Amino acid sequence: MLTISLRKTRKFKRAPILFLRDYLLKRHPLILNHNNIINATEGIIVSALQNSISSFKPNFKIDVVYTWVDANDSAWLQKKRLHSNANISYALYATEESRFSNHNELYYSLLSIEKNIPWVNRIFIVTDHQTPLIPDSLKDRVVLVDHSEIIPQQYLPTFNSHVIEAYLHKIKGLSEHFIYFNDDFFVAQKNTPEHFFKSNGIASLFVSNKSTSYSPGKERTTATLSACQNCNGILESKFAARFENTLTHTYVPLIKSVFEESTSMFQHEIAAFSKNKFRAKNDLNVATFLVPYHQYILGKSAPNLDICFYFNIRSPASGSFYRALINGKKDNNLPHSFCANDFSSNEFNHDGYSERLNEFLSSFFIS
Repeated sequence: MLTISLRKTRKFKRAPILFLRDYLLKRHPLILNHNNIINATEGIIVSALQNSISSFKPNFKIDVVYTWVDANDSAWLQKKRLHSNANISYALYATEESRFSNHNELYYSLLSIEKNIPWVNRIFIVTDHQTPLIPDSLKDRVVLVDHSEIIPQQYLPTFNSHVIEAYLHKIKGLSEHFIYFNDDFFVAQKNTPEHFFKSNGIASLFVSNKSTSYSPGKERTTATLSACQNCNGILESKFAARFENTLTHTYVPLIKSVFEESTSMFQHEIAAFSKNKFRAKNDLNVATFLVPYHQYILGKSAPNLDICFYFNIRSPASGSFYRALINGKKDNNLPHSFCANDFSSNEFNHDGYSERLNEFLSSFFIS
C-alpha cells in the first residue's frame, strides 16, 4: 500500500495534469456511445463478439439501402420552400436546415462499406431526382432509386424521412435481407455478415440504453421520440408488447418480408402520416422501430450489441470524438460504427465544422 501511495505521489509531482486526468477517468469513465461501454474497452468487446459468432455466417445476399438528400441543390431547395407552411405545427426541428445539409457524408459512408463490409451485394440509394458523388470502385454496385419509384404519388414530394423510410420495401430487386443506412452512418472497422444476420436468417436488433419515455423536466421532445412512442402504441394494441429502448443510432438489419407484413398490418396508420411533408407528431419510425421490433415479436430478430459513437458535428465536443476514433484506429480499439450527426443549426455557432468533418473522414478512411 505504501509503495502504491509513493508511486501516485511521484506521478502527481511529475505530471499533475495526467494524474488528475487518470484519477477522474477511473471514477467517471468516459463513455462515447449509447450502450454504456467504457471508452478504451471497445476493441476487446468487439473482438470477443466477433469470435463468439464466427461459425454463424449467413450464405444469402445482403443489400444496403440509403436514403439521401442534397440540400445544396437549388431546384430541390425551391421545392422544399414551396411546400413549407408557416401555419402548420411541425415536429421539433422538422424543417431545420441541419436535417437536410450535405457535407459529403454519403461518399465517405460508401467508402466505409467498401473498406469494412465489402461483402455486401447491391447498394440502393433512395433520393429525389438527385445524383450523389459515388466512389468509382462502387459504381457497378450502386443503384439509384427515385422517390417516385417507391412512394405513392399522392404523398409526393416529401421531405419527411419517416415517410421515405416507410416505403423501402418497394425497392425493385431488393434482397430479402438488407441493412438500412442513413448517410451519416459509418462502418468504423471490419464487420462480418454474421454481425447483422445469422445463418438461420435471424436479424440483429441493435438496442441502445436510451429510453423511449419522456425525460422528467423536459418540455420538448424530438420527432424521433414521438414516432417511437407512436409505434409502441400500435404494437401494444396489436401484440400487447411494448419496448422501452430505442435502437442504437446506427445501421438497421431488416427483413423485407416482415417489412411487407408490417406495412400491410398497419397500412392505415402509415397512410395517415404519409401525407406529412415534414416530420410531424403522428409519424411512425417504420424502418427504425416498428419493423425491427415486429421482427423480434415474430422471432426473426434477436438483441445484439453494436457499439456506436454518436456525436453532433456542430458541437465543439466533436473534436474529442474525432481524436478518439483516430487514436482507436492506431490502437486497434474502435467501435463497430459511428454516426456523425448534423443536429440543430441553431444550437451551436461552430464555424468550420463541415471542413473539420471532411478532414477527419478523409484521414480516417483514405489516409
